[in-house]
Amino acid sequence: MREIFSSLIGNPYIRETLAPDLAAGRAAHGYILSGPSGCGKRTAARLIAAASVCEHREDPSHPLPCGTCPSCRKILQDISADVLWISNGDKAAISVDQIRQVRQSLYITPNDGERKFYIIENAHTMTPQAQNALLLSLEEPPVFVTFLLLTEDPASLLETIRSRAPVIHMELFRPDAVLEWIRKQKLPSSVLSDTEKCTGAAMLSGGSLGQALTLMTEDETKSEALRMRTLAIRLLEGIFKMRTSELLGMAAGELPSGRDSMCLVFTMMQSALRDLIAGKRRADVPGQFLLGTEDVCRFAGKYSLSRLMALYSCCGKALKRLEANGSLAPCVTGFLLQAKRL
Repeated sequence: MREIFSSLIGNPYIRETLAPDLAAGRAAHGYILSGPSGCGKRTAARLIAAASVCEHREDPSHPLPCGTCPSCRKILQDISADVLWISNGDKAAISVDQIRQVRQSLYITPNDGERKFYIIENAHTMTPQAQNALLLSLEEPPVFVTFLLLTEDPASLLETIRSRAPVIHMELFRPDAVLEWIRKQKLPSSVLSDTEKCTGAAMLSGGSLGQALTLMTEDETKSEALRMRTLAIRLLEGIFKMRTSELLGMAAGELPSGRDSMCLVFTMMQSALRDLIAGKRRADVPGQFLLGTEDVCRFAGKYSLSRLMALYSCCGKALKRLEANGSLAPCVTGFLLQAKRL
């Protein structure tokens, strides 16, 4: 079987539907790649461009893109003069002037191959004027031009833009797949051996490989989300197995003193409880927050479904009180005491 887009994880639609069209020269003149930051849109855009001009694209004995022909190498190494990137950079929006510059260069023929590509990053930041200016180019571009619009929110693009370029939704990954990917990255062994950090990054990534890598490489003092996840799990474990006095002592010594951080802990506790409730209802439901926390799941197994749901409700009420400017210490203590009585 032909190897297709080997550096792109998942995304079967691109592999099974789009890649054969690229190989056969049936590609559209524009695509919208949709998904959150870090989901692989840039990687997919490079691969689409490389596959479109790969010198071996019609030969099934070669991967697609082959990665070895001059056309592929230039595109995949970001040195091709035929791939033009447009972005808002450090500005709030992509301006109409930037799109006008695209239109001015549109009919200049490719330098190296038979096609050239305009890759518009953060396309959702285009102003309405910029989108209307782009529409004229999308409607009838030169035969050698392909547009690739990368966006987190395709709904923010004008309907007329979306009607002229197929929307491809990038696949988000399950936490266990993200964790497997993390363990294959070239990171220091001291980082990869930190099981709690690896698991936390996979759980909090939202299915985005880029976000998982950011969490893994952040300085410890900046990784508040990872620290709050650990505290949320510790707190749940304490509710399940500690005496009330022990639980209150642990909370006094470990829980954050800031309101926003404690709100994040409550939010993460609710995520964990959703996993536990789903697991009670269906054992085959994959966890979205508690991967690798067997101890918590084991102690939670002693709770009935109704008790877990009551604990979820109790947690939600505490979060609302805290968000409404309730006093931090009484709010946390009241929650813990009520949780132990359930």
